[in-house]
Amino acid sequence: MLDWLIGFFHSSYPSLYVATFFVATFLFLSGLDDLFVDMYYWFHHLLMKKKFNKFRYDSPEIIQQTPEKPIAIFIPAWREADVIDQMLIHACQTIQYRSYDIFVGVYPNDLPTIMKVEEITKQYPNVHAVVADHEGPTTKADNLNQIHAGMLRWENRTGIRYDIILMHDAEDVIHPLSLKIHNVFIPEYDMVQLPVFPLRMSHSNLIHWTYSDEFAEYHTKDLYVRQHFSGFVPSAGVGTAFNRWIVEFVGSSYAKNIFRSAFLTEDYDLALRLALGKANLLFAYKPFGINCATRAYFPNTMRAAVRQKSRWVTGICLQSWKSIGWMGDAKFRFILYRDRKAILTNAINFCAYVVIAYLMLYEAIRFGLDSHFELPAIVIRGTVLWYLVVIDSMLMIWRIFHRFVTVRRVYGLWAATLSVVRLPISNIINFTATGRALLLFFKASIGKQKLRWEKTPHHFPTPQETH
Repeated sequence: MLDWLIGFFHSSYPSLYVATFFVATFLFLSGLDDLFVDMYYWFHHLLMKKKFNKFRYDSPEIIQQTPEKPIAIFIPAWREADVIDQMLIHACQTIQYRSYDIFVGVYPNDLPTIMKVEEITKQYPNVHAVVADHEGPTTKADNLNQIHAGMLRWENRTGIRYDIILMHDAEDVIHPLSLKIHNVFIPEYDMVQLPVFPLRMSHSNLIHWTYSDEFAEYHTKDLYVRQHFSGFVPSAGVGTAFNRWIVEFVGSSYAKNIFRSAFLTEDYDLALRLALGKANLLFAYKPFGINCATRAYFPNTMRAAVRQKSRWVTGICLQSWKSIGWMGDAKFRFILYRDRKAILTNAINFCAYVVIAYLMLYEAIRFGLDSHFELPAIVIRGTVLWYLVVIDSMLMIWRIFHRFVTVRRVYGLWAATLSVVRLPISNIINFTATGRALLLFFKASIGKQKLRWEKTPHHFPTPQETH
């Protein structure tokens, strides 16, 4: 058996060396732009704190002093009968704002959801069901366009004119003061994105917590850099408010479809088009010192997470690349590159685990079984590969440090500690989602099929869980 293992590893040595060198090189190159973003963040966060997040230190009195502008909340819903009534009741009971209406987009072949919304309408007249003129599911973008058309019909009937469009999902816990905050910033800003943080769950729900880890880092660090470096703040699809008039102007270039119906990430696409048109986009973390964020439960099974993230990869990486290409200046293209490199990064990160596991087994055979004289070393001190491995190890520790710091900001010390353990799980989910996204995208492209809205099961928290 030992002779067979030694012979096997001898024959696989060239392949293992090439694989190790390839993975180490890619991780090094990918780590450089991550390092740039991190250093950009810390430089501004430590030395230009008030300018970097200028609204955090303003007085909260302004949100009460600013006259209320009419706000239309858009909520797309396909088979959301399990949560939509709870979500609407909670929103209507807790939102501290008077001048708003909620428009829920439903399909004629989804009667349970329609009935739930109509029940809430009897109790809260500012909630309106907008029934699509065709059966579902289509795409979320198509649903949102149907909601917009329903809003226009309501305006024509009542004489109301909404100045702000706010996007949310059927499982969202809307912060009571979020509308007040959006009201302050718009129309000075054309789009305002507030943070999105998954709700706390038992730490045994590892899949859900991987979302918490990623959103904590992205929405307390990366989005700051994107805004100040390039001006492009992507919409998260929820907690996003738009200057109604500017998005309708942008939509007029697309056959009056504000949201391009073929896109699976209509939120990202609209924000990208606004940024390319030099619109003024804002990300606001703890504005006026208020810890204002959208909260929700995210998928807690591998299958659901892969389905959801494959939609994100398809829209952000593949559809936007095909549709928009590489527009904008060098800074803007750098941000596009960081979004789209996920296609490679997710795959290489997974390959790195395979290579490391194989390398550890190889080294165990070399040293643990006294066969080191027969098997050559893969990583030899002083070689290019050795330096790459050392640098990559340092970059990995640097990444773990940032994940720990950002998760601790939002969820505390214990969650931050466990985030280190959850990193491999995140990478496995992202790798699987990327593979599925590529498969579905190319199948749809070759067969000229439409990509449809894949339903993710939702759960709305109890009143005790909403905090």
